[in-house]
Amino acid sequence: MIAEAWFAVAVMLGVHNNGMQDILIFKQPEHGHFHSVEECKTFVQENPAPLVKTIWKFYGQRPVERVICVNEDVINQFIAQQNKILLDRIPIY
Repeated sequence: MIAEAWFAVAVMLGVHNNGMQDILIFKQPEHGHFHSVEECKTFVQENPAPLVKTIWKFYGQRPVERVICVNEDVINQFIAQQNKILLDRIPIY
């Protein structure tokens, strides 16, 4: 059985003109990811202070809409989609 990888993701409050929202993907402190959604949720619930500190480092004191736990496959799909959007915007001469 292949071990799953889960990440905590902060979704920032507010939407850009293009409909996108800012997010922040957290790594698990010891080895980069969580092995289950339960492990991820427990970490988020029991460690709000370091999460808030990290969010403030990147976004100031902007409000957070929610913090969710997301499977690595979903993260990879999201990143691929964002890369495609960015590449589609690059003018080719």
